[in-house]
Amino acid sequence: MTRSNKDRQEKRMLRVVESVQEDSSPGREITFSDVSFDPLGYAELQNAILHGPLLIPLRGQGKVVSSNIEGLEIGQIGRFKTTLESRFRSKSIGLVRGGWLPSAMALEDNSVVLPDRCVVAELNSRLKNGIPKPEAGNDFIDLFADSTIRINPLLFVLEGDAGQNPRPETVERHLREAVSKLRSALPKAILVAAEANGIKGVLGLIQDTQPGMARNHDFLMQLNPKLKSPIGRKHAETTWDDVLAAADACGVPRTSLVVIAALSTVAMPGGKSPAKRLLKFDGQYTEADTYNALADLRSLELLMYILALFPDEHVMLCTADKDMALFWAGLRASNFAFNLGRMSFDVAPGDLLPGVSEKRWKESISP
Repeated sequence: MTRSNKDRQEKRMLRVVESVQEDSSPGREITFSDVSFDPLGYAELQNAILHGPLLIPLRGQGKVVSSNIEGLEIGQIGRFKTTLESRFRSKSIGLVRGGWLPSAMALEDNSVVLPDRCVVAELNSRLKNGIPKPEAGNDFIDLFADSTIRINPLLFVLEGDAGQNPRPETVERHLREAVSKLRSALPKAILVAAEANGIKGVLGLIQDTQPGMARNHDFLMQLNPKLKSPIGRKHAETTWDDVLAAADACGVPRTSLVVIAALSTVAMPGGKSPAKRLLKFDGQYTEADTYNALADLRSLELLMYILALFPDEHVMLCTADKDMALFWAGLRASNFAFNLGRMSFDVAPGDLLPGVSEKRWKESISP
């Protein structure tokens, strides 16, 4: 099966049509309702062209509502595997439990969407009162306008716009800006934590995360001279050890996202690591560079906290940063849980650490 069309209505519908057969007979077709899509992984995102018509593998399940395939019963739950060929692009990526999907395809019933600043800006530039502007072209994010989705502007406010944590006196301004842009673009959306309680929550998060951000900042500044240039194979082992030593010296847990990203920078040859681009190592490594890198990682950590606290909620972090999305997909994070006030999770970052054995990885993160 090679062609699919998707309509997002009150019940998510998917019609899959098989190519015309060699004898010119029509291909098989099937239509599902109540569709849910399986998250995609690192390789699919790495190969995806997001700024043009989208071509990606697609898997999932739904209720059969019509079909010409013998043996299928109407109303039964069936799984599908096909290729999505769409005129829509997907500059914005939905990060969800288990991987990623094109933005609107990651929506589930009662989803909560956490858009970053770039996505809010994209929505504001593309949509007015829920209608795409004439020059906008086709993008999956436009389908947000079709639904009464819940949007939390937390990440927009928390990131700020000055390369540093927003000051208390600017938080309210950032929240007003986010609310104005989102309501203009998506009038059907329900904005969550968009009032005084939202401001209080942001200020609390800034205060709670500041000590860890400071340690992570020192860690990155210490490593930049070693990691700003591509690392030759013969230096990889010693540089790997340097990363772990720096983490210990700065009081940064070896299992933290910033350490995994630094190790990926070492392990992935030729400067091809999305983690290196995410960390923004450079000859002129500014305070703003480190803050922006750590703000992206903090966003992923907040997503993980929400997934741990609300295991039955459908939550999506929506970003236009492909490197950030690749890092999330490559982590393969799972088993989010809270115990005695501490979050725990598992990762299987093989895609981010090519050539690193399981034994080497486990030894490196052991206390």
